[in-house]
Amino acid sequence: MRARLFVLLLTLIALVVVALLTPLAMNYATNAQRQVFIDRLQDTNRFALLLRDGSGSSEVNALRAEIDRYHDVYGIPTVVLDAHRTVLLSSARVDLDDPAVSDRVDTALSGRSTEEMVIWPWENHPLVVAVPFLAGEGAGVAGVVVTVSPTDALRTRVGTVWLVLAALSLGAIALFVAVADALATWVLRPVSSLDAAAHAITSGDLRSRAPVGTGPPELRRLARSFNEMAATVSGALEQQRAFVAEASHQMRNPLTALLLRVGNLADAVADDHGGQLPARAETEYDEAVREGQRLQRVLEELLALARAERHLGAVRRVDVGTVLDERLSAWRVRADLRGQMLVRSGVASAEAVVDPESLARVLDELLDNASRYAGDDGVIVAALRAGAGSPGVVRLTISDDGDGLPLTEFDKVTDRFWRSPSHANVPGTGLGLSIVTSLLQTFDARLEVSPGPQGGLAVTCVLPAPPAPPSSASPPEKPTSDVMSPATAADAPPPEVLAERQGLTER
Repeated sequence: MRARLFVLLLTLIALVVVALLTPLAMNYATNAQRQVFIDRLQDTNRFALLLRDGSGSSEVNALRAEIDRYHDVYGIPTVVLDAHRTVLLSSARVDLDDPAVSDRVDTALSGRSTEEMVIWPWENHPLVVAVPFLAGEGAGVAGVVVTVSPTDALRTRVGTVWLVLAALSLGAIALFVAVADALATWVLRPVSSLDAAAHAITSGDLRSRAPVGTGPPELRRLARSFNEMAATVSGALEQQRAFVAEASHQMRNPLTALLLRVGNLADAVADDHGGQLPARAETEYDEAVREGQRLQRVLEELLALARAERHLGAVRRVDVGTVLDERLSAWRVRADLRGQMLVRSGVASAEAVVDPESLARVLDELLDNASRYAGDDGVIVAALRAGAGSPGVVRLTISDDGDGLPLTEFDKVTDRFWRSPSHANVPGTGLGLSIVTSLLQTFDARLEVSPGPQGGLAVTCVLPAPPAPPSSASPPEKPTSDVMSPATAADAPPPEVLAERQGLTER
């Protein structure tokens, strides 16, 4: 926008300068030519007056000395022709066949005055003035006096003035460019600030505001209105998050107490029936406990989501491989209990600009999802990729070999409380990937969902990589023992792992 506004202002300024200085330059050239023409016309008329009584020998001799002296002083050749174009006198050689000369001789012999010539600085031809003289009182034209004036000095003078005007024009345009640049900066600085503030708010920084002290009054009012709107929206969101967090927190204790009371009630009923609940009562008790536990999970997930949306961790350079190895080690016990295999694939280490605490929570959510949907004896692959094929980012993928999702449901997986109908029997709240998305947004990362190479679901965290040093090449990636190639198979477990899994299944 700044470039377009600057070009528009510069174009208008250039047009104004050209419109003002072009007539001035043309007027100066015309006036200079007119002065020279009038001066030459007066001199030529004076020569013609000396022959007013005819072109006899006495008149010709009187004129000879005049035109010779005129040529010596001014360097202007003069030619006297009779009515038959015969040269009577000549102070220097003149090409009478030159169209510029012959046309004006014809005009003068017809009794008409010579018209003013237009000579521009780039035209290299002389100024020709032809004046007729009469044979006597009342007689016809006896001949023509022709002066052929060089125009080098005239054209040089006009060209010099034009160059001065052009230099002044460029100076004026340069001055106006500086003014236009300052004007464009003054006008557009609030717009840039508004854009930066809007981008920051979109990225999750609800405290960002646009400065209101610069720019035109209209834009200052717009900045104030934007800040008021941002404050209103951020306040509403903050109240909503605070309500969700407070409600979740306040409901956890009563719900826990309710479950305990239900358990105590079940024990009391069992005591009244010989230590065993009746079949119908036992069914109702189990349903009540399951619903209570499900509601507990929902409240915990809501509280985690509210904390994720309000979380502003310390973003710094982190070795993603180290964080991934720590979380895999923590989850390996649970995977072993379910007969699942956790496979580490890709590069051993890769740096990203993230909050390590949030990244660890993201990995916990993704590994929990993969563990639940992969099922018993499933394979979960954690792949880390960076560098070639992914410039400027680090890709961390968690995939499983479960049933996966239809492609039509991929755009819904981050919706709150959404669950696929095909996974209705799997415990969950539908908030896991919403929490992951909120955590990733705190350090400008994003989430991608795709079919897994093993038939399940692959969830990829695209993390911002630190800028590479400008003068040094990126070091080669250090692969783990399970590194896979090409990229289409990067998230698949190594063949030996699959073989080992097959052997365990057969046993």
